[in-house]
Amino acid sequence: MENVQRQIKYFNSNVSQTTQLLDIWVRVLSQTMHNQGYLQSPEWHGGQTDIAQLEGLVQRDIQREEEAERKRRAAEMEREEREKEARERREREHRRAEQEAEARTTQVRPRGVGRRPPPGPAARGRGAPTRRGTQRGSLIPPATNSRIRPPR
Repeated sequence: MENVQRQIKYFNSNVSQTTQLLDIWVRVLSQTMHNQGYLQSPEWHGGQTDIAQLEGLVQRDIQREEEAERKRRAAEMEREEREKEARERREREHRRAEQEAEARTTQVRPRGVGRRPPPGPAARGRGAPTRRGTQRGSLIPPATNSRIRPPR
């Protein structure tokens, strides 16, 4: 009986090894058929061509990334330029508004209701400043943008 048990054990071991070898052989045969399909394909031109194609694909991807980065930088520069122009426009408008406000506060109102005196020496009166100065010959400095308002 022991002898039969040993023989059955030995037989099971051989069957197990045979199954493992057969599985390996099936995988090798499958890979061989796969490779044979590549070799017989008219579209396949060898390993060197495959490597060249892969390098071409990698190069194309790199160029696409560089182009996308260049476009992103160009868009960023354009956005910054628009922001700068808008900021300068706001500053100019602000300065103009300040100048207009200052001009309104420093304007001298003419005396009389809606009338301006006629130009000439008669309108200025005796001893009034002229472009050449007063009667005594002294020069009066030109009017400045003072915050002091003339009497009404």
